[in-house]
Amino acid sequence: MGEFAGAIELRNLVALAAALRQLANESLCRGDQALYLLTAEALEKRAEWLAAALPQESGEQRHSPAPHQPVDMTI
Repeated sequence: MGEFAGAIELRNLVALAAALRQLANESLCRGDQALYLLTAEALEKRAEWLAAALPQESGEQRHSPAPHQPVDMTI
């Protein structure tokens, strides 16, 4: 689960940055626009650093899930 935590954080950072950019586009105040854009850029930079730190997925780590038992169900 620890490996997935970084990917989840990365996804959340990028989503928040996108929301801030959208908010900046909708804002009428130039000061607020600048603040939203600067914050979005900082979050995107953090996401870049986090993406570089994520472990690379190798073929050895990937595994196919075990086949499940058939379900006996009558409809």
